[in-house]
Amino acid sequence: MSKYWKIILAIALPVVVLLVVLFVFLNLNNRESTSNYGMMGGGYGVSSGLALNKEASVSDSFAVPQMMEISNSDERPATGGSTTVTDRLIIKTGSLSMVVNDVKETIVKISDYTKAKGGFVVSSETSKAGVAPYGEITVRIPAKIFDNGVIDIKQLGQVESESVSGQDVTEEFVDLDSQLKNLRAAEAQFLQIMQRATKIEDVLAVQRELTNVRGRIESIQGRMKYLQQSADLSTITVYLSTDPNVLPTVDDTNKWKPWAEVKTAARTLLVVAKGLANFVIWLVVYIPLWIVIGLVIWGVIKLIKKKQNL
Repeated sequence: MSKYWKIILAIALPVVVLLVVLFVFLNLNNRESTSNYGMMGGGYGVSSGLALNKEASVSDSFAVPQMMEISNSDERPATGGSTTVTDRLIIKTGSLSMVVNDVKETIVKISDYTKAKGGFVVSSETSKAGVAPYGEITVRIPAKIFDNGVIDIKQLGQVESESVSGQDVTEEFVDLDSQLKNLRAAEAQFLQIMQRATKIEDVLAVQRELTNVRGRIESIQGRMKYLQQSADLSTITVYLSTDPNVLPTVDDTNKWKPWAEVKTAARTLLVVAKGLANFVIWLVVYIPLWIVIGLVIWGVIKLIKKKQNL
């Protein structure tokens, strides 16, 4: 009988180990949360290879030089272009890690403050890291009150770490504006060519170019809108807890912070321990199933041996 149980254990142990690894891995992934900003720019990405389709064929008797000239019209303009920006576009973001007396109450205060200032809440959540309550809230507020907003929020608790950064996107905005003007000029020229077109193949070729140009115009307009809105509304993310040991370190300096690493390792250890504990609970609950599986395997082996003895 011991021989058969060895076979059963040889089959069951790898399965159990695999389940433990998968369970812990899934728990670690579920703990990782990312803030969802109200206006993400992924949908407005502008490829660096913005160029008109120069392979569109038009009959030799119909305005070939004009088509090629338009295809090159999206090149980067000279630095002496007419586009000017009176105010620089700065996308400001801030992060705060704070110890507070009441996490839920502080989140409500930050939410009310944001709405009163003309902003909105992007996301908020509360949970428990071990025995300590933990919360996280991300808000967007008008950029003109960003500095005052950070100061006001810091008064709601004890700041453990903070990070404030600004990204100047003025050059990108100006470049996109110049590309947009060139594309609009190309669109106007294609419309003029279409009005003079007499052959079906010429009309189809110009129509393809118009579709391409208009698609790129919409893409650039979307990106410019995203940059403008991101500069108008700054983002502040606040991490809250009653225990400073569970708060993430948001300081953006490159200095080595051993204590921050210790806290990160401790939080990860708690997550792993929680995952293992949860797995043990599931394993115990499923004991009847494991018994049934074991009996089935044992019965199959018994049956095979019996047939061999006949």
